[in-house]
Amino acid sequence: MPGSGRICLALSAALAAFLLFSGTAVSGQGGELTLEQAYRNAMEENENVGISRQEFRKAKSDVTAATSALYPQLSARGAYTREKDTDFSLGSGTGTTGGGGTGFETPNEYGTLTLSLDQHIYQWGKVWSGRKMAEYYSEGSRYRHVRRVQEILYQVSVSYYEALLGRRAIEIAESALNRAVWQAEQARARFEVGVVTQTDVLRAEVQVARSSEDLERAKNDYDNALEQLALEMGVASTPDSIEEPPERSFKAGPVNELYETALTRRQDYRQAQKQQQGAEKRVDFENADFFPNISLTGEYTATDKEELYYGESYDWRASIVVSYPLFTGWETSAEVASAKAEKSQADYSLARLRKQIRNEVRSVYLDIQTQQKVIDQLKKQVRSAERNYQETTAMFEQGIVTAVDQVDAFTALNEAENRLAQAYYTYQLDLLRLKMATGTFQKDLLEKEILNENG
Repeated sequence: MPGSGRICLALSAALAAFLLFSGTAVSGQGGELTLEQAYRNAMEENENVGISRQEFRKAKSDVTAATSALYPQLSARGAYTREKDTDFSLGSGTGTTGGGGTGFETPNEYGTLTLSLDQHIYQWGKVWSGRKMAEYYSEGSRYRHVRRVQEILYQVSVSYYEALLGRRAIEIAESALNRAVWQAEQARARFEVGVVTQTDVLRAEVQVARSSEDLERAKNDYDNALEQLALEMGVASTPDSIEEPPERSFKAGPVNELYETALTRRQDYRQAQKQQQGAEKRVDFENADFFPNISLTGEYTATDKEELYYGESYDWRASIVVSYPLFTGWETSAEVASAKAEKSQADYSLARLRKQIRNEVRSVYLDIQTQQKVIDQLKKQVRSAERNYQETTAMFEQGIVTAVDQVDAFTALNEAENRLAQAYYTYQLDLLRLKMATGTFQKDLLEKEILNENG
């Protein structure tokens, strides 16, 4: 049926168009990089994130190593021994080898298998102090890892916004070049009718050349920004298109609240606290060497020559050992002094970091407020520069102003647009910098990272 054939053809064409357009949309979406995707790529691919993870895992294994001293230390040793031949024999008589005595002849060739047990009992809590010290350092390593990852992700943000700024600079440069080309065309047209001089034409052509140069530099800066972004993400290259993140705004609040949030959420501050606690435990750890070390030792030895143990195939012994270092060349005193110095250093570092955090929060807070005012002023400058350029261009066409005035208006507009773009992206980045200062930057993503590492 002819009608059914046309319907099938129409349905086929509609289906093909749907697949074509849907495929194009998916391809376009997949090829555009978002800031959140850049963060996730950095978490998976950035080599420095991997290095920090391994340092954290190493610190976790140190806790297991410190705990091992609390458990019995069991070892096995096998030996085959050959000794010099001797005429000495053991027994109730004093006979010699081959002399018809009833004693056991000492073997000069035998094998043994020995099991040894060593159990620490007491040394003024040295082992427990060592274990607690390792736990504090491990927890501090976890906080240090989170802070390092935050810093890496923040550098991803910096590179991302630099790429956005580079792209905006290209747009401004292209717009400026179009204006410069139009001015040059107008100057040549007016020169042909004798309204302007050859100098005015040359000046307009120089402006075109400068605008072309600015455009090439903007493109080069954008390419370099994409390369830097790829490096921070840990990938070989980035898509040509990157998505503009939603515009962020600042809700002003008491700076003291932000400071208290920073002391609660800053991972480097938590790490410094754990470092201080670990250093305090190290003092206890080193002081324990001034006290006796009590331990239990035991051995069980089996042999293939019963003569070695007077007719028995095994031997055993157990001992309670009390040891005390009478003189170590002042090593113990030096270790205690070193631990106390480390404790004082940790105290100073924590106090200094507290002041630095306060300074950083207040500084970023003030920068954001200043940047808001700068952006408002630059928006007014851009509007004024646009009106000035339009009016100057109109007066130039009427012969009221010279080409120099037109170039000045052109340059002022171009500079105002670039300063506004720079201020806008700096402001957006400052809002992320405030989150870094308060320790809340990418907290959800980092909580997943810690959950994965803790298993």
